[in-house]
Amino acid sequence: MIELVLLAWAITASADLRRVGVLAAALYLPIITLALVALVAWISRRTTDSRPALFCEGVAAELRSGSPMRDAVAAAATSTGASVLAALPRSGASLAAVAHAARVEFEDVGEELELTIETVARSGARAADLFEEIGSMAIAKTEMVNEVRIASAPAKATAVVFLTAPLIFLFAQGRSGALSALLATPEQRAVSAVGMFLFVAGLMSVGALMWRAK
Repeated sequence: MIELVLLAWAITASADLRRVGVLAAALYLPIITLALVALVAWISRRTTDSRPALFCEGVAAELRSGSPMRDAVAAAATSTGASVLAALPRSGASLAAVAHAARVEFEDVGEELELTIETVARSGARAADLFEEIGSMAIAKTEMVNEVRIASAPAKATAVVFLTAPLIFLFAQGRSGALSALLATPEQRAVSAVGMFLFVAGLMSVGALMWRAK
């Protein structure tokens, strides 16, 4: 009853109705609310890292303006905040070291960047098109990862709910003392052991699926 009074008071106090609705759902529909919160959390994790694409476009623009590969990489790295990579060409490091640093900094397209920087360093402007292609590939990879994450979010949220609910139930039963009553006889203990084994097996299976879906 006190919950209804507090919710009514929040509404009359001109509180945000969306927040009041979330609070009411958490009080009266905790499992569903947990599923929705988990779903939102998974979706909100989606990020779009545009730095690899911006780096490649920067290198291409510098090469077209006549800059050598070292200067092009340094300028593009500076504009994208890759300070370690930007310092290497100016420090006199070998081109192989610069290429490897680019691979580490922009790992989504690192292999392609390393190979391109090393092999076409003397091509000048003719290498600009290759860097633009790598930039387009970086954008495509990022979009694909985001689409997979969004598509798998409902399944992951459901898995979280079905894994959390039994644990909450067992915890509540243990706190109330009812769990010992469920394990009073050998037959009940045997059934409980089988149920626990199935639960752990399901937990491992779901964990493996979620790990492979990353």
